[in-house]
Amino acid sequence: MSRHPRTRRAAPGHYQIWIDSWMLAMQAEGLSTRTIEMYVDVARFFGGWLITTRPKVQDWDQVGRDDLRSFFFWLREGGQPCPHALADPDAAPPSCSGYGKGYINNVGRGLQQFFTWLSEEEDIANPFDKVTVPSPPRPDENPPPVLTREQMAALIKDAESDRDFEGRRDAAMLRLFAATGGRLTELACLRVDDVNVLGREATVTGKGNRTRTVKFDAKCAVALNRYLRARMKRPSAAAPELWLGHKGPMTPNGIYQVLRRRGERLGIALHPHLFRHTFAHNWLDAGGAEGDLMALAGWDSPQMLRHYGRSARGARARRAYDRIDVMGGV
Repeated sequence: MSRHPRTRRAAPGHYQIWIDSWMLAMQAEGLSTRTIEMYVDVARFFGGWLITTRPKVQDWDQVGRDDLRSFFFWLREGGQPCPHALADPDAAPPSCSGYGKGYINNVGRGLQQFFTWLSEEEDIANPFDKVTVPSPPRPDENPPPVLTREQMAALIKDAESDRDFEGRRDAAMLRLFAATGGRLTELACLRVDDVNVLGREATVTGKGNRTRTVKFDAKCAVALNRYLRARMKRPSAAAPELWLGHKGPMTPNGIYQVLRRRGERLGIALHPHLFRHTFAHNWLDAGGAEGDLMALAGWDSPQMLRHYGRSARGARARRAYDRIDVMGGV
């Protein structure tokens, strides 16, 4: 299944006021901005679907188990209207095969959180009481892709061949994403003072506003040092943000676009999270401890370790075979 396009959510109409209330409640609980955005997006998606396909349902307390099950089926199988065209029919891909299990599981867990809050807020029945959230992919099913060492080397070589400001910046950016496995928002929001080039460390702020220290290798330190020298000559060099563009500090979306364009130059479908999967794969492939990986990646739950560990699991197993004498010398 090809990567699905980002699409506008259909307006949830009168359901929006309750989504706003949930957002305020999550903000009061101190949930991270990213988590709130994800949950709100899920609620808007479902609200727009109700407006479009369930006109007889007039309010949240009228949502039943069959509505939830139909929504999950629609996400999985596609159909009319296409899940990607709820707000804009012209945005639909030529053929729709629905969304993957991982995305549907995330949507289901988000909606479960919403209805749990709503049932407590209004003292109404929770339609999820007898509805199971769709299962995520099995550990061996559709493992996320990773960058090969050849692809990584080509990306860095291409950036380092450009010795202008953008080349220095992009090379440092590529190496930092690859060497730390950091999330987009973590690395995009770095400030100059957050990075200790000589100590090869950076302090990032992850989910739940939790900070942690990540390490990077010597070649990444060299690339960052080159970038910082070039950065000093920019008109906006006094800005506290680490990454600068033509007009000043860069946004996470701007950094996303830089990485995407770097990949397109070499025919690689590149996005920031691909570095995170690759980092986890390379760490495990080299025999790194799982507990250390969890600390470096900022994971509290082994579930995330299992999720990211699915990447190239088979390749790691085949290489491990050559290191283990299963015949015992016989």
